[in-house]
Amino acid sequence: MLRILTALALLLPSALTAAAAEDWVPYANARFGYVLDIPPGFELQSRGDNGDGASFHANDNGATLSVFGSTLMDGDFETDVNDRMGYEREGDWRISYSRVTAAWASFSGARGDEVFYTRAIALCDGSAAYFRLQYRKTRLTSFDGVISRMAEALRPSEGCQHPPVAAAAGEAPN
Repeated sequence: MLRILTALALLLPSALTAAAAEDWVPYANARFGYVLDIPPGFELQSRGDNGDGASFHANDNGATLSVFGSTLMDGDFETDVNDRMGYEREGDWRISYSRVTAAWASFSGARGDEVFYTRAIALCDGSAAYFRLQYRKTRLTSFDGVISRMAEALRPSEGCQHPPVAAAAGEAPN
């Protein structure tokens, strides 16, 4: 009996991990050539008319997720990211964290009882892919693992592979 319980104890975590992994749904954008895994509980709300991305909503916690591509002016990824941080500031968001490199960027901020996290990666053809997750501050720690997984999962589609760029400790490279 003890052997059976031990075996179950060893198998249960891997079974739960596999089940949790299956709940994530891949989203692929053909126009810009990027892929992202969408977390469980997020339902598609709309797709961009021009094929640049989609928006999702989680009914159980009120979080919203925007996924989109962007054509870079003069192919300058870092300028595009800095412009987007400026748009957030214009919307009264206080940027509390930002890290911008030539290949990837992350930034986050707060406004009232809401927070957001944005991740971006440079793509091969003078474009970029972004996701922006917005949720309540009270859910801050519950989204840490979701954000980490999404940051790792945002990637160029097949055929567009940048060499890995070293990330700061605690950051997921593109």
